[in-house]
Amino acid sequence: MKKMKEITVAIIGCGRIAQRHAQHINNTEGLNLVAVCDIDENKAKELGAEYSVPHIKNAGDLFKIEDIDVVAICTPNGHHAEHSISALKAGKHVLCEKPMAISVHDCGEMIKTAEKYNKRLFVIKQNRFNPPVAAVKKAIEEIN
Repeated sequence: MKKMKEITVAIIGCGRIAQRHAQHINNTEGLNLVAVCDIDENKAKELGAEYSVPHIKNAGDLFKIEDIDVVAICTPNGHHAEHSISALKAGKHVLCEKPMAISVHDCGEMIKTAEKYNKRLFVIKQNRFNPPVAAVKKAIEEIN
């Protein structure tokens, strides 16, 4: 059987959701976490140490690393478009946390950039598994 190419992933933004991303990347065969980045160097250092990967303070420096296939955007909502577009222009595929961006215009720019650079743009919509959301869904189904 032909072995699948390992996909290298970097995370930008090392807050709480980045912890989940790192955990899932680490536990998924074929994925390899190779770097983390945050303007708060202590957060980046801590997450990097936990997964034995380098930490980077500047997003621009992260995007210059050639052997990164995918960048997981876990920064605050207002930075999703900026970081996604920069990563796409640098030749990286992007996995962006929700919300995609804070304006429809920015969402459109992200899509246009992905198309222009022939890269994939994935937006996470995992809230359907969130216990309160599941409880609301169940209650609605019971009413119907």
